Amino acid sequence: MTRALIDISSLDVRVQEQVAKHGDLKDFHVALWRQDPDASGCNWNARIERVSGGANHPDSANDSSWWDVVPHMRERFNLN
Repeated sequence: MTRALIDISSLDVRVQEQVAKHGDLKDFHVALWRQDPDASGCNWNARIERVSGGANHPDSANDSSWWDVVPHMRERFNLN
C-alpha cells in the first residue's frame, strides 16, 4: 500500500479522531512530530499517552486498544 501525503495539521486532526474512538481526548496526551524517514520510509512519529482512565468507561484504564493508532496511521500517511 502506498502512503498518502498529508500536511501535519491534517495528520494531527486524524490522529485525534482515531484516539477519540477509544475515549475522551482529555484523557490522552498526543505529541506528533516530523522525522527523517525511517527504514520503512515513514517520515513522522507520534506518542500517545493515556493520562487518566475516563470516568465514563470503567474498563478504560486497562484498555490498550488505542496503542495501535500510531502504527496503523504510519502505514497510511507521510507528511508532505
